[in-house]
Amino acid sequence: MGTFTLSGATRIVPILAWPVDHVRAPRIYNPAFAAEDLDWHMVPMGVHPEDLAATVAQLARVSNLQGLNLTIPHKAAAAALCTRLTPAARRSGMVNTMRLDADGAWAGENSDGIGFVSASRTHGLLRIDKPAVIVGAGGAGTAIALSLADAGVRTIDVFDTDATRIANVLAALRQNFPDVDAGSRLASLRHAGLAVNATPLGLHPGDAMPFDAAQLPGDACVFDIIAARDTELMAACTARGLRVLGGGAMIEGQLITQIAFWRGEP
Repeated sequence: MGTFTLSGATRIVPILAWPVDHVRAPRIYNPAFAAEDLDWHMVPMGVHPEDLAATVAQLARVSNLQGLNLTIPHKAAAAALCTRLTPAARRSGMVNTMRLDADGAWAGENSDGIGFVSASRTHGLLRIDKPAVIVGAGGAGTAIALSLADAGVRTIDVFDTDATRIANVLAALRQNFPDVDAGSRLASLRHAGLAVNATPLGLHPGDAMPFDAAQLPGDACVFDIIAARDTELMAACTARGLRVLGGGAMIEGQLITQIAFWRGEP
C-alpha cells in the first residue's frame, strides 16, 4: 500500500455532483487508490447541471487529470459528452466514469450496475429466482435494472415519480432482455425478493421514505444505494428483521472496474 502526500505528481479524479454537500465517496476511493499504490486523489466538485459541459471541457485541459466520476444529476448528460461508450454505458444511456483518451476524446463507462450486482452477490442479496423491485429510474436505477436482468433476474418492476423515466427503463429492459417480465405493478413490493432504493431519498435526515418497508415480505432483502449515511429506510427494514445493505458496498463493488477504466484499460 502506498503512502502519498498531495503534490504536483498527484493525479486528480474529480467527482462532479449537484448539490455536492452529501458526497462522501472520497472516504472510500482515496484509501482504495492508496491500496493500489496509485498517487491519485478524489476531489468533490459542485457543478450545476447547466455548467456541466463547460466544466468538463475545462477539466480536459488539466494536465494531471486522471479521470472523472459523475453522480446525481449528471449521468445522462455525461454520456452525451462522450465520443466512446462501453457496452454498459451505451445500453443504459448513462455514464458515471469518464476518461480522456490519447486523441483528446472522452470515453465513458457505467459501473453502477456492475458494482450493484457484485455487492449483491457478495452479501447474499442476489436471488435470481425472486422478483426485484427498483424505486428510482435515474442513472443508477437504469443501470441496476439492466444489470439485474443480465444477471438472470426474470421479473423486475420499476417505479419513479417521472413516468417518462419509468417508460425509458422498461423499454430498455424489453429491448435488451425480451424474456424479462418488466413492469411497474403496484402490488410488486409484496412479492419482492430484492427491493432497491435508487432514489436520492435518504441523503438527508427527514427525507420521505422511498417505499413502505411494511409492504415487503419477511424474506425480502433491501439494498439502499445511498452511501452518505445509513438511512431511515435501512433502519425500518432492519427493525423488521430483513437483510439490509447500504450504498458503500456498491461503491466497493465497482472500484476495480473504475480504476481499470481510468488506467486506460479496454
